[in-house]
Amino acid sequence: MRAIKKVKNIMFSIHEGVWWLVSELEDWLYPYKDRLTPEESFQIRVKDFDTGENFMVEELIQSQNERIERLQDEMITVQNRLAEHEQKLKTKIRLKKDSTSVSGDIKNIFNS
Repeated sequence: MRAIKKVKNIMFSIHEGVWWLVSELEDWLYPYKDRLTPEESFQIRVKDFDTGENFMVEELIQSQNERIERLQDEMITVQNRLAEHEQKLKTKIRLKKDSTSVSGDIKNIFNS
């Protein structure tokens, strides 16, 4: 058992060394240091052409998300109010059809 553990430790050390060597070789052959990482790409400044202000990309995304959320809330509110008005309109139409007013009787005479 001890011999197997020693062999595993040696193999792991060789594996780690090769991994480190390949990593260094990769950095040397493909230097990505001039490119931005995904975390850094949000730190780019963007100019708003309408106002002339400079914004960070992350701030711009956050403001757009807040705007979208607000518009969605307003849209839900409008849909609820529209449903209420439609329900009131249906109730009024139903009441007028069921009413026994003179105008209702006259309409029924002319439609006969």
